[in-house]
Amino acid sequence: MSSIFRNDRVKELQNNRTPIRFLPGAKIILHLMAEGRSTIDPNYNIEIIERNPKYLLPIKAIGLETSHTFDGFLTYSTELDGQARSYAHLYRKGIIEVVEGSLIKTIVSKKEIPSIAFEEEILKVIPYYFEVFRRIGVESPIFMYLSFVQIKDYTMKLNNDILGVQPTQYPEDNLKLTDIFIENYNKVDDIPRLMQPIFDEVWNAFGMFKSFNYDEDGNWGYGLNMKS
Repeated sequence: MSSIFRNDRVKELQNNRTPIRFLPGAKIILHLMAEGRSTIDPNYNIEIIERNPKYLLPIKAIGLETSHTFDGFLTYSTELDGQARSYAHLYRKGIIEVVEGSLIKTIVSKKEIPSIAFEEEILKVIPYYFEVFRRIGVESPIFMYLSFVQIKDYTMKLNNDILGVQPTQYPEDNLKLTDIFIENYNKVDDIPRLMQPIFDEVWNAFGMFKSFNYDEDGNWGYGLNMKS
């Protein structure tokens, strides 16, 4: 059921169907949900997160606003024109949907994925979502899904030149990465290592064989793309 929900929401988000007025264009999407959870399951009590919204932190949050929705509770950051640039939506069904639109928005016709920032900002927020699940009682195992929409013709913008590495344009509108199965999120003590296979897949989609933000031992922040 979790993959069905993810696939349906990716289609809707491609068409900018968001719980709040949102920046148009490319988006980074992260979903977290309990294994097998469906729309007929009982609702969780999310009041504790409504009282402590700092735990439901959007990706690259700059300022934090909140709102109730038909499905649950929302935190978000906005641009100067009032459009949301990033949000985290906690569903009463025990699902977290996170969408970010400012990191990869087109600037002066350039379509680029910031090779360090997109990984770094995702790594920062995942511990918060595990804490949300702890507080509302969502038990392991859980699934996590990373997706991108409206990224046709985007490339990966490298921080450093890497010998023999040349990013290519992504040919499709959407990119849905393999699910991440987490048997016990309370025992995850190395989130960068948990995410490495999925980040590698993202880089694969742009013509490279791995994320160069990792070194050969799997340590994030020490790869060739991070060298000063």
